[in-house]
Amino acid sequence: EDSDNHQKDRLSEQSQKPDWTNVDNPAQWRHAMMREKGRRQAVRGPAFMFNNRGTSLTAEEERFLDAAEYGNIPVVRKMLEESPTLNVNCVDYMGQNALQLAVGNEHLEVTELLLKRDNLARIGDALLLGISKGYIRIVEAILNHPSFAASERLTRSPCELQDDDFYSYDEDGTRFSPDITPVILAAHCQKYEVVHMLLTKGARIERPHDYFCKCNECTEKQRKDSFSHSRSRINAYRGLASPAYLSLSSEDPVLTALELSNELAKLANIEKEFKNDYRKLSMQCKDFVVGVLDLCRDTEEVQAILNGDVSAELEQGQTHRALLSRVKLAIKYEVKKVSPT
Repeated sequence: EDSDNHQKDRLSEQSQKPDWTNVDNPAQWRHAMMREKGRRQAVRGPAFMFNNRGTSLTAEEERFLDAAEYGNIPVVRKMLEESPTLNVNCVDYMGQNALQLAVGNEHLEVTELLLKRDNLARIGDALLLGISKGYIRIVEAILNHPSFAASERLTRSPCELQDDDFYSYDEDGTRFSPDITPVILAAHCQKYEVVHMLLTKGARIERPHDYFCKCNECTEKQRKDSFSHSRSRINAYRGLASPAYLSLSSEDPVLTALELSNELAKLANIEKEFKNDYRKLSMQCKDFVVGVLDLCRDTEEVQAILNGDVSAELEQGQTHRALLSRVKLAIKYEVKKVSPT
């Protein structure tokens, strides 16, 4: 009798498994297998470990997310127009909503359709995703969304905007550090066009406070989580030292790079957690200066860069000699590759 019951259980389990034998198209078979794997993980996979989503997706929501992921424009448009009960912010087992899925798969038209909806969540996450992948047109479309009318959306990090649903805060909903702003990420990724777009909209990378700063904000961050505080500082400096940000944000990139290189070299002797990172960034700034000089076509351009702003000296009649102020600064900061030509 026990043997009969065991055999019945096995037959029951087999009957519940999907039958892929009738699928002739290999691509269709792979797609079906991926969908089944996703459903299994939705029940007992990684997302269950990170958060407790009590409700599963409805058939309508599954169809909507699939259409967004695979760029099915007619289905997405029809569901947005004809399904009043559709939750456009529903998420899959990996915590990604339709907007994130569309952006991640570079579906511009679907992204534009979704951005027209009110109360759309995780727009900030979608922007960061688009920046990281270098999807310029998608980034531009997202930046044109009304939610970016408030400049703080571009200057404040996810951890500073926890009062709304602009960013997600469940661990599996985003892949970026909570202290990363859009312009910092664009600088990290060397996306010149995106950095330029963000700068024209007023975004800037705020220089971190002095390491020994004792203001209330720094004291509180240091007390709560000293490592996260140090990580946010190095992330900001990575953005500031980025060639893309240096060249587009500063009126005098060479001077800015020289001064930043010196500051980073000092921090390398103080910040123990990221000592090597600060050293590399300091050298990166020095290499940036050398790279700018290499782009000069003649000695006049080299002298123009190395002299810096000579307007004050010209007013005093000191026109008989080249000041080469940047060379003096380079010597002071031990930038050995820079020398007068």
